[in-house]
Amino acid sequence: MIAISSIGRMGVCVVVSSIFTDMQQTGANGSKIQTLNYSASGATDSDRFTYWQELLASLFRVTRPFHRRKHSFFASLTVYHLGLALVLHGKSDAVRYSRSDARTVRDDLDHLFIHVCSEGGGHLRRSGENRRLNHLDVGIIDLSSPLDFVAYASESVSLVLPRSLLSPSTGELDRQHGRILLRDTPVGGLLGQHIMTLCQTAPRLWLHEAVALARVTANLADTCLAIGAVSQPMPAMASHRSLVRSIRGYVEERLHQPELTPDELAAAFRISRSQLYRLFEASGGVRHYISRRRLRRALLDICSPALRHRRIGDIAYDLGFRNEAHFSRIFHEAFGKSPRAARAAGRHGDAEWHTIASPAPGSNQLEHWLKELMVG
Repeated sequence: MIAISSIGRMGVCVVVSSIFTDMQQTGANGSKIQTLNYSASGATDSDRFTYWQELLASLFRVTRPFHRRKHSFFASLTVYHLGLALVLHGKSDAVRYSRSDARTVRDDLDHLFIHVCSEGGGHLRRSGENRRLNHLDVGIIDLSSPLDFVAYASESVSLVLPRSLLSPSTGELDRQHGRILLRDTPVGGLLGQHIMTLCQTAPRLWLHEAVALARVTANLADTCLAIGAVSQPMPAMASHRSLVRSIRGYVEERLHQPELTPDELAAAFRISRSQLYRLFEASGGVRHYISRRRLRRALLDICSPALRHRRIGDIAYDLGFRNEAHFSRIFHEAFGKSPRAARAAGRHGDAEWHTIASPAPGSNQLEHWLKELMVG
């Protein structure tokens, strides 16, 4: 089953594909993971770079180093959706990737981006210091923090993990940004090789296998990042982001509680309602954020093979929805299908079930996946 959505001008497209062997095997084991393939072949040189900028706009501001601007540009990207995490396999000419403070607030991403150069390397700049990222070194990037990274013409594999999959105390995650785990150290070699192997294995994974491996990978990253972590002063902006993360973690653990309201959050964190609203302005407001998280959790639970025996109404009730008819209506508005239809899609091996909330044709599928990434 293949869906195609164009990005930018004609000539370059994103292909979202799900691969099946036969319907009987699909029905028994669930669905293959979804894969996004991007190729800039067939376009002019200037267009190829423009498409690359558009594709990655949800992650980085992309520019070309001055000395490479007259050279022909090439780029390709494959993204594997592991249900709880993303794996990106990319090839490109030399590119500069950056994120500003303003951008981190605007795009509201709260993921760790773990980058391994399978060929080539780059320079990662943090706090005025340039750090070299060599072949097979592991670079740790916090997408909620500013970034300046120059990648040489290279091939790389990157793992995107939502912060909620990681332990809050792991090497003080707020201080991991910009850290490089060298390939010749035990933790750097182990984590880098695991990410590379995960990428090689991804095309053969069923969704339930991918979700399990995403959790294993998060546990491995937890362990590797905790070893040798060095405490550093936390900038003022980081304390602001840390508060938002704490509130998000609090929300995620209490999605089943109907009393989870802005007033309850403000009281729990001893902040004013107006401050709480400002913190979640980029997410559409705190009420919208809570509702969205509940609906996404409901979608995963309804479509989970392990929960097929549970009534949809009971799942909704456990997530704080007290009216089944109201839940069905807002679920349909969010995902374009009723809860019953979503469960049927999952039961029959329909590979579309886990991305029912796909954006309209022509929009950026990668951006959608990044924003909806969560723990099931």
